[in-house]
Amino acid sequence: MADAAPNRLGRLGTSRRIVEGVETDLGKADVAIVGGGVVGIACALELARRGAAVRVLERDRIGHGCSYGNAGWLTASLAVPLAQPGQTLKALGWLLDRESPFYIRPRFDPALAAWLLRFLANSRRAPFERGAEALIELSRRSVDFWERLSTTSAEFGFERNGLLAVYQSEKSLTSARRRAELTGRFGIPYDEWSAQQVREREPAIRNASTGGLFFPEDAHCDPYLAVRALADEAKRLGVRFEEQAEVVDVTSNGAGDRLRTARGVVHAKETVVAAGVWSGSFGRRLGLRLPMLGAKGYTLRAKRREPHPSRSIYLTECKIAITPHTDALRVSGTLELVGEDLSVDRRRVAAMVRDAAAMVELGEVSTLDVDVWRGLRPCMPDGMPAIGRARGVRNVWLATGHQMTGLKTAPATGRLLAELISGETPSFDPAPFRADRF
Repeated sequence: MADAAPNRLGRLGTSRRIVEGVETDLGKADVAIVGGGVVGIACALELARRGAAVRVLERDRIGHGCSYGNAGWLTASLAVPLAQPGQTLKALGWLLDRESPFYIRPRFDPALAAWLLRFLANSRRAPFERGAEALIELSRRSVDFWERLSTTSAEFGFERNGLLAVYQSEKSLTSARRRAELTGRFGIPYDEWSAQQVREREPAIRNASTGGLFFPEDAHCDPYLAVRALADEAKRLGVRFEEQAEVVDVTSNGAGDRLRTARGVVHAKETVVAAGVWSGSFGRRLGLRLPMLGAKGYTLRAKRREPHPSRSIYLTECKIAITPHTDALRVSGTLELVGEDLSVDRRRVAAMVRDAAAMVELGEVSTLDVDVWRGLRPCMPDGMPAIGRARGVRNVWLATGHQMTGLKTAPATGRLLAELISGETPSFDPAPFRADRF
């Protein structure tokens, strides 16, 4: 950062805990990480492994953003960019349908229009395939990490029983075969199951009139418990966590940054922005221009009913994720481009329950015991996360924009960012994730 750029981050105006004039000194760090979700914690862990003194600054509570209630999927088979070839016309047909899997509330928003134009430009085969290969590598390394962690940490519901994607039309299955052949080239094995095999092997599914694709190496977990296990590992290596510590301004000097938070001041040589969907608005105050949109999704946690699924299930036509836990069933879905709006659209929630109940044994919807959770996925228009040094600022780094792949790619994201900050040779190609591409 330039030395002559004081107070680049103005008041965010979102924290009720800020007390003007209070200047508690929270100490120094080699690296301050803004954001205490799964990606920020993974970065902290890998930096601490390399001997850095790390402070994580979280505006709310650790792991209580999008990391808290997502589907919990660790599915390299689905680690592909959001901008996909062949989906443009279908997506455009969904955009104005309030009950569709992909929805944009009608509004005049030049930033949204610009984002959509970039999204369409990246919905071509060549950029999609390059991005898919990179994201799959990031995900495979990460899922292996989660499996190792599950053997040494507190229980977080890790199970590697595979993912079953089911289809109701031959057209959908034919398209899925082509996608599976592509991901198969990048090391993702799969088997095709007939409709009869689906019914026999997964009796919880009511309707699989065409068949399914089974990806045996995929896994799932309880996302919040996984984040807590990751944070415990980081704490053991000396990472310090500050909750309710929203950053309200940053002053740069020759030695690094002075970050004033709602709890006090932290002095850091390097700053990592890993604030999920809020990285966009935060970055603007640092002089960055990140074309980021929040994509809202919902999760319903239902009590266990029989037959209970033995593996994760993807209802492809309605884009709904079904995740089995020991005592519950997690139902997740919808993609609504909303910016930073966390309100609940009951109509979309009802549509998700209706579509899921038509395919999977949930019991009577009227007696379904659920709690509605919603979260915002940080989406770049090319569907790829930004990992690395930010454009035009010397000591600011980005680890954000992971769309629906945060949990499944966080450990490898942390490793890559730590290698770049530490000046190590990256263990895999960082070019597809360049943070300065925008």
